[in-house]
Amino acid sequence: MIERCRRAVSAEHQLEVRGDVLALEASVGAAATGVVVLDAGLLQPPIDRQVADVVAVAGAARVIVLTAVFQEDEEIALLKAGAKGCCRRGIDPESLARVINVTQSGGVWVTRSLLPRLVTELRRYAGGQAVAAAAKPPAVKQPDSKLTSLSTREREIVHLIAAGASNKEVAAKLDISERTVKGHLSNVFQKLGVTDRLKLVLLVRGA
Repeated sequence: MIERCRRAVSAEHQLEVRGDVLALEASVGAAATGVVVLDAGLLQPPIDRQVADVVAVAGAARVIVLTAVFQEDEEIALLKAGAKGCCRRGIDPESLARVINVTQSGGVWVTRSLLPRLVTELRRYAGGQAVAAAAKPPAVKQPDSKLTSLSTREREIVHLIAAGASNKEVAAKLDISERTVKGHLSNVFQKLGVTDRLKLVLLVRGA
């Protein structure tokens, strides 16, 4: 894992390794750290509490947690604790570099299969009025100023995605193929200047 981390960061960055959480917290608090890659194997359950402690002392540093397996509830808890990224311990160096770059630009890296639940969480926090608006058929929903550059079909897809629909559900709802949905989403990302579904939902929700 250490070698993968070395290969994931560029040569201009310094990599420091700590063998336990206490030593990590001490070093993070004493140095200008940019990223903390935290092996969940060093933590005692529930690990989100210790991650929250690391986030608290890390300041502006982004905390990325590596776990052995994907557990939906655990990953949600880690994000709520302040982690900027969650991925598997066996991740390859190139993918880990992408995770680090995404968090560096202000993004959050999550497991793709978690996105529908995150959308549900966003709807819950948005309150009853937003939930009611999301439940309306996309065809009767008035496009807001953020979406004026999109076509009618693109707006339909965006509203369904914001309501928590998967690509397969969008395709079934609009009677088109999943491949067509992906094509429209690529155009939407480019027009709105976002890089993934989560950022798209946040933009639409005004979060």
